[in-house]
Amino acid sequence: MCMILTGDIGGTKTKFALFSWEDQQFKLIHQERVESKSISSLEDAVAGYLAGNHPGQSAGIEAAWFSLAGPIAGNSCRLTNLDLTVDLRSLQKRLDFIPRVGWSNDLVAMGYGIAVLPEDALLRLNGPGKQEDDRGEILNRAVLAPGTGLGEALMIGDQVYPTEGAHTDFAPHNEEDLELWRYLHRRYGHVSYERILSGAGLSNLYQFLRAQKKSPEQLPDQLPPEEISAKGLARSCPVCTKALDMFVRLLGAEAGNLALKSLALGGVYLGGGIPPKIREKLTDGTLLAAFLDKGRFSRLLKDIPVDVILEENTPLLGAAYLALQAQR
Repeated sequence: MCMILTGDIGGTKTKFALFSWEDQQFKLIHQERVESKSISSLEDAVAGYLAGNHPGQSAGIEAAWFSLAGPIAGNSCRLTNLDLTVDLRSLQKRLDFIPRVGWSNDLVAMGYGIAVLPEDALLRLNGPGKQEDDRGEILNRAVLAPGTGLGEALMIGDQVYPTEGAHTDFAPHNEEDLELWRYLHRRYGHVSYERILSGAGLSNLYQFLRAQKKSPEQLPDQLPPEEISAKGLARSCPVCTKALDMFVRLLGAEAGNLALKSLALGGVYLGGGIPPKIREKLTDGTLLAAFLDKGRFSRLLKDIPVDVILEENTPLLGAAYLALQAQR
């Protein structure tokens, strides 16, 4: 049996977990969730997790891997939506009792985690498709994950590559999208997809639509994204319903963009914290219609699988997988 320490450090929440690798599968031993804003030092947070939960087992950990929601440059990572910078050398020094300590971008970990998911951890929206060509070569795939922020990654063969595609320019599709772009441009200057396809982005959509109403009902200036999506699903608030509809339509459009840019004939995966919570809306045809709306290339997209990742611990599983591979 091999024991592995993992961490998934996001903009809102951070998870630490211990896995064992036995009988050719990962088994979760223990998991803890903390608010990311409470972390001032990842080294201290990891040490606190081990001391508080498994003080007697630390010496038996053979590898550790951390999934970080930000671009990694050399030995440093500054998280995109959290005031935290992580230094790999400092982390390795603090965890010097663990033979192998590594890290990756969170979408890279998510991509590798997909490989070890059971079939019931995925919800198929389009397909069936196939993941290998006629020669047995693995087809390109892609991951799109809206949560606190927006992450995108490419899966080429059996390798996963990070991108910062979420910060590319948002492209309006119709007059309403153009008005949205103008609204966000006045507020932010640069309008990226993350300004729309994220928790904060859902709030931006709500505020935009509230401002557009000619005679709005009494609505608060702001609502948390969880409330917007809940009211949108329940259809109890017209502005929230419209905001959720726009969110899903634009998510489908960007998923189609990513599929074309990477020629992801093997599939597009929708991960992150938001998609599993709005699965009812994702299956009503709005997302798929926008995904396929690519003019001459709609025919190419119609056979590409689109799956929602339902397993919230996918990045942790991917981190465990990467730790195991690094040890071999």
